[in-house]
Amino acid sequence: MIDATTTLFFRFRTWGIAGVSVLALALFVVGCDAFTSQDLGDSNKQKPTIKQYVEEVRALSSLEEVTTKAGLMSALEEDDITVFAPTDGAFAPENFDKSDLLADANSDLLTEVLQYHIVPQAVKLREGDDPILADGADSGSATFTTVEGDELRVRVTSGSATVNGVPISNGDADASNGVVHVTDGVLLESTDVVDRAELTPAFRILRRLIGETGLEGVLRGERPGPNPREDLTVFAPTNAAFVSALDQNGNGQIEEDEIPDNADDILEYHVIGDVFRVEDIPTSPTNVETLEGSDVTVQRFPKDSAPDSVTVNGNPVTIPDARVENGVVHGIGTVLTP
Repeated sequence: MIDATTTLFFRFRTWGIAGVSVLALALFVVGCDAFTSQDLGDSNKQKPTIKQYVEEVRALSSLEEVTTKAGLMSALEEDDITVFAPTDGAFAPENFDKSDLLADANSDLLTEVLQYHIVPQAVKLREGDDPILADGADSGSATFTTVEGDELRVRVTSGSATVNGVPISNGDADASNGVVHVTDGVLLESTDVVDRAELTPAFRILRRLIGETGLEGVLRGERPGPNPREDLTVFAPTNAAFVSALDQNGNGQIEEDEIPDNADDILEYHVIGDVFRVEDIPTSPTNVETLEGSDVTVQRFPKDSAPDSVTVNGNPVTIPDARVENGVVHGIGTVLTP
């Protein structure tokens, strides 16, 4: 598995023995500055395609699995593309629900998520022609439109790089048809609020209640009333928060008869019809109307040596700024009541 302290060293060598070609891959773990290199050797030099990278590197086996399921492996052989390639660790169950993404009912969502990881041009971080980090600069950033259609943002310094805030642990791997950047997370900014809850293990109960209360269309902004919205801020209670608030028999689950009759009002009380990222929230207590009609009080607390913290009704936001196509999700450890 690749992490921030692992270096990938790809060695592809073609051997002409009795018409049989063998593709060899060597991985070496060294130091803490991650990079990728190829040494093709011999007289028959060739770079691997991005598809070959994904097929041959064991730490990208989950990416290969989901890409194969989506029928998109051939897309990794298109010319002049860049792929942001999540490691197996990014697909770990505690981070991301791969099983839901692979469900037949979510085939369109799977395609959307994967296409968001592909940019139809070569994007270099520090090397090659026109890299994001220019010679002599301390930092650089750029925005690119993906094959899916939404934008992603890459930031680069001399010692680190991120895409949408997700660390790029191994970057600038040249392929014969483009560039690979290995990432420590799956990029989900192209999903909406509902799909983000679908794919995030910590929001499993929230996703269930969205369906059972009939609020899916409201939170997708895709059907007439009541109050469908396209720009949303959702304060999303975690599974533990819902269990603490609703589990009456102590079995660690939410039974049907434990769901309150006003569950739709409770959920709408967690939703603001505008986008408030952490940086947008005032530093003084501020009342903001929710979709339910009542106000919540939000406040940001600036920090000198750490990211700013945020509260809603005095409760801390524990998972800030999970950006989605139609707004932003902030995870919280409690269920708010109107």
